[in-house]
Amino acid sequence: MNHRISARLLALAVCAIPMSAMAGAGANVSACIYLPTAPMAPLKATVTAGGSGTHCMNDKGNSTTINVTQAGLTCGSVGYVEAKASSTKGDTCATDTSTWPVAYTIGGTAYSGATQSDWSGAGTRNSINLQNQTRGTSVCNSQNLCTGTNATWDHGTQGPVYVIFQPQAQ
Repeated sequence: MNHRISARLLALAVCAIPMSAMAGAGANVSACIYLPTAPMAPLKATVTAGGSGTHCMNDKGNSTTINVTQAGLTCGSVGYVEAKASSTKGDTCATDTSTWPVAYTIGGTAYSGATQSDWSGAGTRNSINLQNQTRGTSVCNSQNLCTGTNATWDHGTQGPVYVIFQPQAQ
């Protein structure tokens, strides 16, 4: 086979590879409320995913409600959350930090809290790092009480990630 035919075949093979936008770090996220003792009456926590402070995110999840009736962790899914790792339509998301806020309030109480989080897909790991979180807020890769403010998971997987709020720690 001569070099001209080889070059043409290589060019055709490269053109046949589907090109897609570069996805960023993404995970299935749950928000959790931790209470050391069971509440005297059921509590309704409203979780707001995304909103003001969201920057360079492909997916922001969905707000949800968590009914807390027992001691320990009670979690609810906020869905898939993903950073945007490429720049399109004039944005600078390839170099900007991807940020995502999540907050909660518990109806009929003074309990509320929030955190801003930075998302990254550097190297072979994805990560979420909490910023400006209310006291007692943590992030874990499993549905267990933890104290960490960052969590990592492998590229090509979708977490899971648990953002844990502790109302009574405030």
